[in-house]
Amino acid sequence: MSERDTLIAGKKEYSSAYVGALHDQISSLPLLGPALAAPLGLALWVADLADTYGAPLLILLFSSQHVLKGFVRGFTSNPESFLYKAYGVAGPAMQVYQGVAMLPWSIKPILGLCSDLLPINGYHKGPYIVIAAALGMGGITAIGYVPQEALPVYLLVLALFCKNLMVSCADLLTEAKYAEQMSAKPEKGPDLMTFVWGGMEGAAVIALLLVGPMITTAGPKSPYMIAAIPAAFIFWPLAKGYLGEEQKTQEEIQKTREMHMQNGEAFVLCLLMLAATLTMSIAGMCTKNANIHFAVALGVFVVILTSFSVLLRPSIAKVNALALIQGSLRVSIGGAAFYFYTDTPEMYPEGPHFSAFFYTTVMGLVGAACSIFGFYTYRTYLRDWTFQRLLLIANIAVAVLNLADVLLYSRWNVRLGIPDTVFVLGSEASTTVISTWMSVPNVVLMSQLCPRGLEATMYALLAGCHNLGSPIGQYFGAFMLTQLGIQPTGAVGESHQFENLWKASLISSALPCVAILLIPWLIPDVKQNEKVLQDDETSATAGSLWKKYIMGEDKKATAV
Repeated sequence: MSERDTLIAGKKEYSSAYVGALHDQISSLPLLGPALAAPLGLALWVADLADTYGAPLLILLFSSQHVLKGFVRGFTSNPESFLYKAYGVAGPAMQVYQGVAMLPWSIKPILGLCSDLLPINGYHKGPYIVIAAALGMGGITAIGYVPQEALPVYLLVLALFCKNLMVSCADLLTEAKYAEQMSAKPEKGPDLMTFVWGGMEGAAVIALLLVGPMITTAGPKSPYMIAAIPAAFIFWPLAKGYLGEEQKTQEEIQKTREMHMQNGEAFVLCLLMLAATLTMSIAGMCTKNANIHFAVALGVFVVILTSFSVLLRPSIAKVNALALIQGSLRVSIGGAAFYFYTDTPEMYPEGPHFSAFFYTTVMGLVGAACSIFGFYTYRTYLRDWTFQRLLLIANIAVAVLNLADVLLYSRWNVRLGIPDTVFVLGSEASTTVISTWMSVPNVVLMSQLCPRGLEATMYALLAGCHNLGSPIGQYFGAFMLTQLGIQPTGAVGESHQFENLWKASLISSALPCVAILLIPWLIPDVKQNEKVLQDDETSATAGSLWKKYIMGEDKKATAV
């Protein structure tokens, strides 16, 4: 170390010691001491992270995770249903459009594959984030400033698709960057994850506090008029080179391509995910026929489930199968439920008549608080349970709690004297806590199933397949609502549209129970801190049905 570096390091150590001592002195003050010291303690903690990972990385993560994924995503997602309502879109069609707009979260594998195999001017990540951000900002601006009569509903869906593409692309490629840094400096890894997730949750809460009043006072387009400004912040760290990318030579690019070609099954699965996404997008936008939507979603479900199960090693394929089945069987009735909650007394006299503020801000804040409580209880009491035990109990609890919605949609809660607001907030709170108990071990399990050397590709594939279950469930739900004659549009006097909503809720609560029956067979009965891949930790396909029965690898090994 040079004399200059030694001097700089000494100054940093002295500054940290001084700030730490000042923090301790302020904390010891009576009454307000701890409250005054909290911001200083936070600043000291962030400065320590900056010393370890560098300020450029923290600024990059602030822009991509906190601002874009936390604030912009929350600020622009909550008004979506109100936008569709302004167009008079029926509940089932709303679900299909929402499913199409969500599909960029399912194409993460192909985004990762393109960034690896097709770098732009020698750069794998930065140019892709810039292109996606430009498309996303264009979509947000169009929604905010183009009058409704000049923006047909299919262009609205396209704009929302581009917005989600911006967030998902930035999320994926900056996620890869901080994962790389945590691997190099693991001692502060948990702190860096806390910085990412804590900041993201805090930004989402700020978005919730603002979006409800804005929709109420200025309409559902107003958040989009503002959102493009914070979204544009992503360009600054990219322009400053904070992504830390080095321009690759043709030889390095060719070596990366050869490595991917050696994992042909993963390459095929990425292409199948792209084909599934395009098929669902085209079907969702080109026809309003619920039967076609159902057929396409069912076809995608069968093809993806079969291909992943055949090409991946059994331990990975089983967990992935449960995630896809579970997500697809959560048959959504959200489009009809939105109108049930927000229709005015003229539209639905017997309804809850929730305001935009209550529906977005109040319910959203309760959900956020319960999510944090769920994470706390998981970390305190449940992290030593086995995957199988935790997911089995959590899924059963969610299935039972979902049955409470049947009482709400049949209006039995009113007959029992329970106000709608109390009933909904209680249901939201309990369901969110249990759902958090399910989501955290799922993330841990997916991470454990990524073979060494293929972590980024395999995690993107598993997460993309998991995310695909949601739009499939939206399409299935739209079909069910249509068959039951539930097609509210926010029209005056549409009480009859909700007569069968309780039946739809009962079916959507019962179907996920199929996945519960599969958990003992598909989920490993090991603790969450134990290895799931016990042998051949570098392969995603060892012992797969494809290798075993088509390629005949077991027979070759026996012959040798």
